[in-house]
Amino acid sequence: MGSKILRQGDRYKAKLEKTLADGKVTKQEAAAILRDAKDGTFRQVEAHYLSGFVGLNAKKFDPEAHAKLLAFVKTEMVAFAEIAGDTGLPKPRKQPALTPDSEKSGRVTWEARAGQLTVDGFGMDDALQGQVGDCYLIAALAAVAKSKPELLAKAIKANDDGTYTVTFYERKTKTGKPAPVQVTVDGTFATRGSTLEYGAARSTKELWPLIFEKAYASWKGGFDAIEGGMSATALEALTGKKPDWFPVDDAFGSADIFKKLKAVCASGAAVVALSKPWDPSEQGIVSDHAYTLLGVEEKAGKQFVTLRNPWGEREPGRDGRDDGIFTMPLEQFLTSFATVEFAKL
Repeated sequence: MGSKILRQGDRYKAKLEKTLADGKVTKQEAAAILRDAKDGTFRQVEAHYLSGFVGLNAKKFDPEAHAKLLAFVKTEMVAFAEIAGDTGLPKPRKQPALTPDSEKSGRVTWEARAGQLTVDGFGMDDALQGQVGDCYLIAALAAVAKSKPELLAKAIKANDDGTYTVTFYERKTKTGKPAPVQVTVDGTFATRGSTLEYGAARSTKELWPLIFEKAYASWKGGFDAIEGGMSATALEALTGKKPDWFPVDDAFGSADIFKKLKAVCASGAAVVALSKPWDPSEQGIVSDHAYTLLGVEEKAGKQFVTLRNPWGEREPGRDGRDDGIFTMPLEQFLTSFATVEFAKL
């Protein structure tokens, strides 16, 4: 079933794809898309898909329709798109439900795992995604660990009885501001044989990424409930800071986008980039996937972006490591990614 955000995104993506059923987007269809985006119910997840949609082959659009959609995405869309605030169960579950696939296998059990909270602190390369689609959360954890690891240290506590308490932030409806929510989980983790089913850590002796993920699933209502989401929402839940975002595409002008990326990175923000929902042009980039954005740089007159895949592997190019960390030219980033999400810490 997946999260509410995932369901919203899937519905909107299917709606956009329907306009391409005849191989083109007409002026009338573009006008309908714009009306929907301005009706007061537009969400950030829908904006992410629209950003990726206008980046599709321009030959599929009526030229005037494409120009109007492109102009909206570049200049107005952020103001219309509402970022979902994270909410969970009134009373978090002590043991979150497994995903249906894990449950049906009959091979996944809850097992205690030896280790310590951290090994050399909270590092940006510690957290690894497992067999649940929470790349948005793992990428957000890595982003916070890179920018301000002390926030993660403050948010997690090892209790005397072998349990752990994690503090998240839930946006309250009345005030619109995030309030702390404490979630306590035990030290057992979903395991298939000797392998962790869900999140893991680069060091087998480290536990903090597993604990954060289990606590988040406990708060939300199970591992299936954290299947799919937006990193901006997860960043707010992890830090209590207001998230923000902007769309990216090569059609928006590379100089302007690089200026924004450079400013956000220089601000000390935790930053995540979401790849295009449809196939990215750069081989090795996973579509509709969250990557931690580690930084930007200029070398010999060229501009580059450095990112990390939360899988801890699979990357474009060949640097001989396959650790998920890679640097790509800005022009390739702009044809492969749709949106950038961040929280200034």
